[in-house]
Amino acid sequence: MAESLAKRVPQYALVFSSPLPRAKETAHLIAGRLDAIEPGFLPEMGGVIGDRIFGEMRTLADWAEVLREREDARKFASDQLATWARVAMRVGDKDRVLAISHGGIIELPAITLAQRLRTPLDGASFGYCEGVEITYAKGAPITIEPVRV
Repeated sequence: MAESLAKRVPQYALVFSSPLPRAKETAHLIAGRLDAIEPGFLPEMGGVIGDRIFGEMRTLADWAEVLREREDARKFASDQLATWARVAMRVGDKDRVLAISHGGIIELPAITLAQRLRTPLDGASFGYCEGVEITYAKGAPITIEPVRV
């Protein structure tokens, strides 16, 4: 799936992944390279998703509900956005960055960022995406979209 995605994605100024081997491999398959491993993309989620079964978290609305309900989820998402802000410091205006991680670590901050940017996100699943594409301007994210396979 990542190889088919690679045929239709644009060039990225930077390509990051979590330290997970699958994330690194996916970055290479999609972008043809990996510029940096970002340990912040692989934090311990702890109780953030609580007693929910990960497989039940299928839509953005499911993840948004977790953010509404749980302070620890909101803190986790804010901490992740700080990691994304560090990434922004490395790129120029409107540069495209690919960040590869895995479920929850992408969804929670992505939804938080989308809400801050007032970006409408449909009920489509992030569970079938390989990451998020973020466009930056003046060191801040201005758009965010799931990268679907």
